[in-house]
Amino acid sequence: MDQASLISLSGADLLQEEHVVLQGVELEARASEFIYLIGRTGSGKSSLLKTLYGELPLTSGTGSVCGVDLRKLKQKKVHLLRRKLGIVFQDFELLTDRTAEDNLQFVLKVTDWKDAGKREHRIAEVLQAVSLENKGYKRPYELSGGERQRLSIARALLNSPELILADEPTGNLDPETAEGILELLHNLAREGRCVLMATHNHGILERHPGRVLRCASGKLEELTSYSSVQ
Repeated sequence: MDQASLISLSGADLLQEEHVVLQGVELEARASEFIYLIGRTGSGKSSLLKTLYGELPLTSGTGSVCGVDLRKLKQKKVHLLRRKLGIVFQDFELLTDRTAEDNLQFVLKVTDWKDAGKREHRIAEVLQAVSLENKGYKRPYELSGGERQRLSIARALLNSPELILADEPTGNLDPETAEGILELLHNLAREGRCVLMATHNHGILERHPGRVLRCASGKLEELTSYSSVQ
């Protein structure tokens, strides 16, 4: 992967229902970076992530994600942007009536993987990448919380995205399980992906270093030291 910006925002005002939640956002993110996004509830973290994956429109400034111009992005084309991304949510958002493998099959089918053999091979690859190679037959309710989050990460990896957006991925997990998920996400950055992770858990910043961005008082700022978090 080259060092072109996977996220580029300049002079961007981010809106939630016509209310400006972040003003004048400047952000550049490249391959192999791990970036934490911190801030109080309501400070704009989710609005930033939703803008990056096309749920909220960008109406001012300039912005691009994985080469897609957010100002020109039409709602009917949002799915094309999301194919370039991996998105991981706090509450997993898995299909509970399907097995782990069938959850992954569903994503590949809707993203136009027509060859059944290639789908099976890719599913085996991502399940192995998240250490779930022997759990593909299980439904989400038969998996632990950590396994469900690993499955959601496997789903995010299916289309080999350069950028992973993770919204509180450890928020519902116990500390030990959360450590495993963090290590997995950091490994993805070491392999060349860019990972942007929103979190309330400031204790992880020193154990798992990365860039730190903070949403506060309607602005996005980059912190130069972890002591600034307090």
